[in-house]
Amino acid sequence: MKYNDLTLGQIEAIVNKLGGMEGVQSFLRGERTLHEQHATSGLFPVSIDYGQSLADMIKAGKYDWKNDDITEKRFPLKGEGVVERTLSLVHFNRIISSDDAMHDMMSENLKEPATIEDLLAFGAKYPKEQRKYPIIALGSSAGVHGHLDVPSLGGLGSKRDLRLIWFDYEWAEDCRFLARNKVSAT
Repeated sequence: MKYNDLTLGQIEAIVNKLGGMEGVQSFLRGERTLHEQHATSGLFPVSIDYGQSLADMIKAGKYDWKNDDITEKRFPLKGEGVVERTLSLVHFNRIISSDDAMHDMMSENLKEPATIEDLLAFGAKYPKEQRKYPIIALGSSAGVHGHLDVPSLGGLGSKRDLRLIWFDYEWAEDCRFLARNKVSAT
């Protein structure tokens, strides 16, 4: 027998665990690995120019709305020169806390939560992604009005927003977490 003792239902469960046929194809191309708790989708190369100010990075994203509490004082840039980085989106497909999402991402020793610089470069280069689902960067946080906030990209219809959301938030099943390879981190 070609599939040993696996039933058609078990094979279908494996395909579903990988995120459908797109996930299977991504796995076969070596773009993601099997993992019990989440799927990593896509490879998104970006270029981060640390010669730009935070305001310039935000302006490059052409957002319809941005939270005014996203300032250089709260989110200082940490890098020099131009950095090429490959980012990916991690989807847990379940309600998850920020702490659990960070732990699960880093447990693979391949990924770490993206920073605000990563998020802004991603938003500028891939503007359509945030219209599909919220995208969160857990690698940057700031105290705002008495609570810890993290930057995120969101959208509604054709509108695109740059937001701050409480770190202690329970993230919905549709959220994606922007991640970067530890190897390419600065």
